[in-house]
Amino acid sequence: MKRVNVLFVMPVMPQMAMGGSERLVHNLVLRLDRGRFNPSVAWLYGNEALREFQDLQVPLHYVPKTKRVDCSVMQKLARIIESESIDVVNAQHFMPAIYAYYGCHVAAKKALVFTAHSRWEIEATPLKWRVAGGYLLRRIGASVGVAPDVSSAIQSIFKTKASQTVTIENGVDIDLFAREKDVRGLRSSLGLADGDIVIGIVANLKKVKNHLFLLQAFAKVAEEYENVKLLVIGRGFAGESDSTESDLRLFVENHRLAERVLFLGYRTDIPELLQTMDVFCLASLREGLPIGLIEAMAASLPVVGMNVEGIRDVITPNEDGILVDLGDVTALKNALIGLIRDERWRDKLGRAGHRKAAQKYSLQRCVREYERLFLSLADASENR
Repeated sequence: MKRVNVLFVMPVMPQMAMGGSERLVHNLVLRLDRGRFNPSVAWLYGNEALREFQDLQVPLHYVPKTKRVDCSVMQKLARIIESESIDVVNAQHFMPAIYAYYGCHVAAKKALVFTAHSRWEIEATPLKWRVAGGYLLRRIGASVGVAPDVSSAIQSIFKTKASQTVTIENGVDIDLFAREKDVRGLRSSLGLADGDIVIGIVANLKKVKNHLFLLQAFAKVAEEYENVKLLVIGRGFAGESDSTESDLRLFVENHRLAERVLFLGYRTDIPELLQTMDVFCLASLREGLPIGLIEAMAASLPVVGMNVEGIRDVITPNEDGILVDLGDVTALKNALIGLIRDERWRDKLGRAGHRKAAQKYSLQRCVREYERLFLSLADASENR
């Protein structure tokens, strides 16, 4: 059987931390059946590949975008598609899909898949690009939403047909996060005592992740419990307008929480860090499909999230997690305290969350669905 050559196109090669789309690409490249697929990766910003991508040992292509509208990117992608005999291109986010369209449909007649990661990203598309993008997206192989709400937004904003839109929910490696690990040494290195109750969040320090709201609630929790700690895993990016790291550190300093709130920065040992926690909380203003939350559920942690798009699609309130209204600091404090006080409640929610993660959000299922899509589009292109 001829192997299908798949080129993944990302907007950015992150220098310090992977976001949701980068993690999806990394997982797909790592796990696609190499007997049937040859993957490769291209990106438009960030000249050096992250170490995790270098370790994949697949072709990596930096296609620098230097202007607001850069036609040379279209030409360079077209040359890669032709020289590498690419069969299917999977563009992550809207603008990479626009740039890949020329190479796929004009220059090489190959299949193009657009993957969207959030409703708000789609709704933020300017009117002129909605019109132009809709015209192009109705002529590609398929558009993929990472959640049903994202697929619905693709159809409503870009006027695509339901038959042209597929929902493939992102997945996590259930076994990796569920596996029991000895984290006594890790807890000790973090300065966590045996009796500490640990709340954690895994999210880069950006406004949309709403860490300050969590800190406000945590400060109230810390007034009642001396043995509670907060692990903040993720980093801010100096010079970026939406970085909140300096504001968060100032809040911690002003509220004398420096020994209670630990900023760990970017970490690659997330499965181990999750097992040091007792409660996971995601305070985001909005999400597409919150992978960090699902990883915590896979690790059997009780989870608390905001009642906002993306998060409420994952959590069933008081069955496999807790939802809190955005901005209600008292409600978040009470939710955290309720879990701190009741170990059996933590255990019940954690076990239910793990079952949901395993049944609905496995990485194996996600990869299998992408494989089926890529194979069907490659066959269709060959038969045209």
